[in-house]
Amino acid sequence: MKLIPLLPYLLTAAGLFSSLALFVTLKREIRLHLFRQKTRIEDMVARLDEADRVPQPALPDLAPDLAMMPVPAPLRAGLNLNTRVHALRMLRRGEDVSHIAAALGVPRREVELLIHVQSAGKARAVNAGGDQS
Repeated sequence: MKLIPLLPYLLTAAGLFSSLALFVTLKREIRLHLFRQKTRIEDMVARLDEADRVPQPALPDLAPDLAMMPVPAPLRAGLNLNTRVHALRMLRRGEDVSHIAAALGVPRREVELLIHVQSAGKARAVNAGGDQS
């Protein structure tokens, strides 16, 4: 009967001690994990240093020829939506195909293809509208 009034204090003390034990255990695990990571990093650095010390094989005799080869230009994007709309506006204004290609910085053949596709789309729309009536 004398322990009943002390029971809340004993339980609180037990909870605090268990929390302290968990905290200490967690700190120990973190320290162990940090040590393992540090060891792995040091091993990687040692392997990289060793790889740097190994002499690299000399390039074959073709290397001077490769240095003189021109690098191809990266592929450009074709007619995106903005460029296509701009080209169609210029076409409606009566501008020449070569002028449109030069102004937009696209090949003349792409502008001609755009005109062909646009005219085929209009013809198909006109035919489809006539069939419905």
